[in-house]
Amino acid sequence: MKKYIILPLFALLAFGTFTSCSDILTVSSASNYSDDIVFGTPDQANIGIASIYEIFAENNSYRNRMWLQMGTNTDLEYRSGWADTKVGTYTKVDDLFSLYSANTTVAEGYNDNDANPWNRVYGGIERSNLAIEGIRTFGNPAAGNDMGQLLGEALTLRAFFFYDLIKWWGDVPARFVPVNADNIYVSKTNRDVIYDHIIADLQEASTLLSAPGGTFTATTQRISKDAARGLLARICLSAAGYSMRPDSTASDSIAIKITVSDTRKAELYTIARNACRDIITDGHYKLDSTYKTIFYQQCQNNVTPGREVIWQLPYKFGNRGRMLYNLGLPREADSRTGSHNTVAVGGQFKVMPSFFYDFDKNDTRRDITVVPYKVVKNVTLNVMEQSLASGVTGFNLGKWRSEWLSVPITGTDDGVAPIVLRYADVLLMFAEADLFLNGTEGADYFNQVRRRAFGQPLNTPSAYDLPLTLNNIKQERAFELCGENIRKYDLIRWGELKTKIDSASSNLTALRNGTGNYATVPSIIYYKMAVDSTIAPGERVLVIYGLNRGETDVKTTTDPTGGWVKKDWTKGISSTSSDFYLSDGFNTHMYLQNPDKRQLLPIMHQIILGSNGKLSNDYGYGN
Repeated sequence: MKKYIILPLFALLAFGTFTSCSDILTVSSASNYSDDIVFGTPDQANIGIASIYEIFAENNSYRNRMWLQMGTNTDLEYRSGWADTKVGTYTKVDDLFSLYSANTTVAEGYNDNDANPWNRVYGGIERSNLAIEGIRTFGNPAAGNDMGQLLGEALTLRAFFFYDLIKWWGDVPARFVPVNADNIYVSKTNRDVIYDHIIADLQEASTLLSAPGGTFTATTQRISKDAARGLLARICLSAAGYSMRPDSTASDSIAIKITVSDTRKAELYTIARNACRDIITDGHYKLDSTYKTIFYQQCQNNVTPGREVIWQLPYKFGNRGRMLYNLGLPREADSRTGSHNTVAVGGQFKVMPSFFYDFDKNDTRRDITVVPYKVVKNVTLNVMEQSLASGVTGFNLGKWRSEWLSVPITGTDDGVAPIVLRYADVLLMFAEADLFLNGTEGADYFNQVRRRAFGQPLNTPSAYDLPLTLNNIKQERAFELCGENIRKYDLIRWGELKTKIDSASSNLTALRNGTGNYATVPSIIYYKMAVDSTIAPGERVLVIYGLNRGETDVKTTTDPTGGWVKKDWTKGISSTSSDFYLSDGFNTHMYLQNPDKRQLLPIMHQIILGSNGKLSNDYGYGN
């Protein structure tokens, strides 16, 4: 009996001639095709693969919720408005999940309809399963042929979806064949079993997929051999690390533990190191010349392979995907013709104020990642200008900026393709695995990332090099990957989620009080406006003195005609109360419940009701 797959019309339009993924998300209608037709030729199988990629653009999916909002709160990032004293007033899943207090009944696209993240991910898995079965049955896939590439893509996408399910829900039903009458209702599977399966799938996919720049891999928005290898390394590190597990022997039935044997852990680190080594040895990628280049080119929709970016999610550029709306530097609407955006964007997520001061002032990543301003319209002058934050809590993510876009934003969607994997992450994963395995190669790769950050030649030892230690790796990953939805899952696998968030809380208090590591941070800044066309053409920009340690001159005295404005910064007073901006309420409100006991989402009530008794919640969530 033949199965059938529902394929969107956009797949015929965009994938039918082996085009790139840059234009695949223009879905309108669907048609039915039998498996022997869909998966009998590369042209038709390519359409089946397109239907899997379509998941990334659906509402309440990677387009606007899962990829862009699941990675907070951490010791680096938090959502604007969450860190305050309004305990008990939160109702949206985004708030409750980031404050580690999600429940089974929150709605808003999460629990009250079929278009929820759980169903979206399983929809991607079902389409992957259909493609995998169909290509294996009808396509004669092998390394080096077109069907082998397409099978490798389906295997990698399925592994990606399962990894996300594990990150967000822990143990979940394992579906590695299409849905049929015998497997409609499936119980949870231990995630270690799922890990083993998708690791094996990615190892197979790595032998089938093409190198970047091929017929199917002409852009970074389709999966290449190295995308599978990098995902394999990331999953192995997670599988070898700590995670939140049900444990009947614990007083609250929850444990944070490593569940693999020491032997298996060493195997996983070896697989991860080998996968990263293969990427490095093949030499298809390199660190971009500057840190800014990565994100500027991302905003420019540069999806050419062979740079630093290895894999990006395929959004429809210009009108599908809310990268800047969620994670971008906040910018007010500018109604002028040819403006960067006609709607306000960004600012939903901010950076812990203390993190700015953890950077070396010569680290070029600092002023790209963390900025103390937003962009507003000066109505009097009819120009856009940088507006200084009211206090030290106003540091914003700056990696994604409207002024860098090649297409102006006209709605909440901009289509900037999120980066799943880049070469710097590969170098740092190699270093971490190599350190665990007592290797000798990791230190240089680790320091290549640092040398780029400080503008040094990549292959020459520099004064900024550091010894390879686990603590240094953890800190370097913070500097390099802040805001990229990786930090939370790093902290979980290291068993340090609550510990690091608590440490960030203590850092905020020390910053306010001018003690400990923040004793030399100036509490007063001076600022003025300037015009610098090299920074933001046609816009007024801020010149700030006092953000760097040691900048303690009284500028209104040393430069009385310079136009400087003095401002209390780390000890500023809130405009709405007598609290400091870094008040106790702000500094201690990073979570509502213990993050280590609320790392995962509960399964939604409607999913449990529809599971025919196969599913229930652990960890004290209730059903």
